[in-house]
Amino acid sequence: MRFSVIAIAATLLSACAVMAQQAYPTAPISTTKWNAGTEVTIKWKLNAPATKTPLTVDLLTGTSAASQHIVKTLGTGAAGGTSIKVLLPADLASGWYSIRIGDSYSAFFTIVGKGPVPTAPAPPSVNATATFLPTTALPNVTLTTSVLPTTSSAAVIAPSPAPASGASTLSRASAAAVVVAVVVAAALAY
Repeated sequence: MRFSVIAIAATLLSACAVMAQQAYPTAPISTTKWNAGTEVTIKWKLNAPATKTPLTVDLLTGTSAASQHIVKTLGTGAAGGTSIKVLLPADLASGWYSIRIGDSYSAFFTIVGKGPVPTAPAPPSVNATATFLPTTALPNVTLTTSVLPTTSSAAVIAPSPAPASGASTLSRASAAAVVVAVVVAAALAY
């Protein structure tokens, strides 16, 4: 019984890792303002385990995260690479854009090109594309396991204080691992 629960938990954990974002975009960010027709550097950090395949880098636009469409494929990052230099098309309209790196999206940022620069706030950004995990930011969680006087154990998940400005939050894969750990702890107590 315990072996089958552990096997199921391991399978769930590996599925969560596969569904996690491949990369975390670090440039551009929401305050970035690029000019059409210029060379720019797009940067990202790879999530563990690092992808062993090249990542396609697309320029997208749209009035919301759901309505984004590809303006142009800017290039392909090398397997294991964390940046790419690209030349933005000179004929871009001024507006809100985002970058997709593999299956990950940057925040919306501004490109100054033809026409007026947007003055309205940027649309909300896209998070993970995996449908298994929530698409909104997950809170930080703390996992505490303690042994009770009886033969069972308990796991408590409690929200942590909000991270300091600039601090990263718990990744979706990590949050999924916490859920799997809770299930395993409960199963072992059974």
